[in-house]
Amino acid sequence: MRGFGTRALPLLALGLFLNAAVPQAEILMDFEQAYYVERDSVQVKDHAVVFQGGLYHVFFIQSLPQEPGEYMRTERWLGHITSPDLRHWTHQDSILPVVPGTWESKFIWAPKIIESPIGQGWWMYYTGADEDVCQRIGLAFSSDLFNWVRSQDSPVYVPGRWADWEEGDWANCRDPEVFAQDGDPNLYLFSTALTTHNFGALGLATSQNGLDWEDSGTPFFVNDDSLMIESTQMVRDESGLYHLFFHEQDSDGTYHIPNSSLTEGWDIGEASYVNSGRGAELTRIGDEWLYTHFNTVPGIDGPLSFLSFDFIDIDTDDDEPDIITLPRMSDSWRILFGTAFDFQPTWGDNPYQRGSVGSRMEGNSYIATYEKHPYPGYNVPGWIQGNDPVGLLKSDPFTISADRIGLLVGGGAHPDTCFVGLFDAEDHRLLFTETGMNSDRMLTRLWKTETLIGRRVYLAIADMYDGQWGNIAVDSIEEYWFGGHEPGIPSDPIVDGPTLFEILENAGFGGTAADELPPPVGGRLLNAHPNPFNPSTSLGFVLDEPAEIALRIHDASGRTLRRLWEGPRNAGGGTLVWDGRDDSGQLLPSGLYFASLLIEGRMVESRKLVLLK
Repeated sequence: MRGFGTRALPLLALGLFLNAAVPQAEILMDFEQAYYVERDSVQVKDHAVVFQGGLYHVFFIQSLPQEPGEYMRTERWLGHITSPDLRHWTHQDSILPVVPGTWESKFIWAPKIIESPIGQGWWMYYTGADEDVCQRIGLAFSSDLFNWVRSQDSPVYVPGRWADWEEGDWANCRDPEVFAQDGDPNLYLFSTALTTHNFGALGLATSQNGLDWEDSGTPFFVNDDSLMIESTQMVRDESGLYHLFFHEQDSDGTYHIPNSSLTEGWDIGEASYVNSGRGAELTRIGDEWLYTHFNTVPGIDGPLSFLSFDFIDIDTDDDEPDIITLPRMSDSWRILFGTAFDFQPTWGDNPYQRGSVGSRMEGNSYIATYEKHPYPGYNVPGWIQGNDPVGLLKSDPFTISADRIGLLVGGGAHPDTCFVGLFDAEDHRLLFTETGMNSDRMLTRLWKTETLIGRRVYLAIADMYDGQWGNIAVDSIEEYWFGGHEPGIPSDPIVDGPTLFEILENAGFGGTAADELPPPVGGRLLNAHPNPFNPSTSLGFVLDEPAEIALRIHDASGRTLRRLWEGPRNAGGGTLVWDGRDDSGQLLPSGLYFASLLIEGRMVESRKLVLLK
């Protein structure tokens, strides 16, 4: 059989097979998750995140393998990547390469970016180290986040006499964290240091202009041993409580301490474990906190290094942060039945990691129902769930707007039970279908859609066979215009194909799934905006004709919490706002919720909602 997808994301990186055809392609669905994965043998370490003009900018230590004769990895510039959605990344030019013969001739580490305290633009504090690994804090400026110029005043800070810091030797002064708060004229600079008594510590300096820093004269925070306190983050919640995030040198995991005072009373004995990530970065995005960390997992060719993106709630009842993981699967898809897709998308080239043939996946995630490695850290790479689970995954409807669709398909060669198919949204008839070739390696498939432009369709990915090669793999579904060269032979639409109901019936699943399909004509529930949200989000919907509808909010168990609307509505579009409260007016806690649209008593679509506080 043959394959499908949903328009959900703008194109940032095309699959190689479509690059050869037409550069103007649009991703329908590629199953990417909120990670940035570095190349083999390259590591990503301490980083800074800025959200500006609808684009996320990430600046990070791009750590290359140790060169012959060197005693440390090569870390001589900062990497720069951008993304509109934390899932699709564009590599920008690296910035701030080391400067031979200066105080920053050997290494550059740990960027921290703030908005300019004296006008428009951005300031970046960073660590520079010379040939002796004597470390200092430097400063650079940018007006556009792409071009950076070093300050002539750099270095701007070294620790005071309390620290074991001396030029001409390894001396710790790194990982700058700059903190500001409303009503306080001072900026606060925290940095990693070592006391003269050989205890890991944080230095503290203050400044009113961001250039001239005065050391506090004593360490701000002292560890109970010689391990360094690294990758510090200081934030303040809505109640005025301060939160310190950090990790210890050469250890895994981020730790957290809450405290009522910014400058005194901090105790290492009150630290609690947050998660296994390192180099935590908290970035304010509107009313929410983006939580980023780096980590590595084992791989067949060596460790795989990545950045992970989540949200975090720091204003909690117990003063301990709650990490809110971003959904792995786009809410443009929903499982109609079964368990085959419970651990999807698959993270990484899982077949390759266990020694099988490579999958030809694009990006860092794809659908592969044989696999059981949905995200890094979930058991080990190469783990499988096998052929036994079955299920069906369906996309939201979308409108065909180009004359070709391309995709990658692998898995078992079972055209009636393991397939990806494109269906008409009104009569549910099959238009195109693809199955695998009994291989983990996905191959390019093409569909000729020129006669279907303007047609409403949806995609279904089926794994309804539990025998040998009872699995399906799909990735990189893209819509594009034919440009004179075909990277393969495209299939024509199926004439008078079977309906999805008939396919399910023949496979023995008619009674299981047919009732859960949306009616041929009715309406649809649009994506919520914003999402995640705080304190409210807007839910749009479209009705094809006047109807009785219900728009409800549920928790993860399906319990109805809020009835936003129950009654008649006219045809056309509408919007309802949910303020995060239940039917009694009670504010609900942060977490995952679902909005459902029912038309004439039948559930049409649901959307995931993430409430952050």
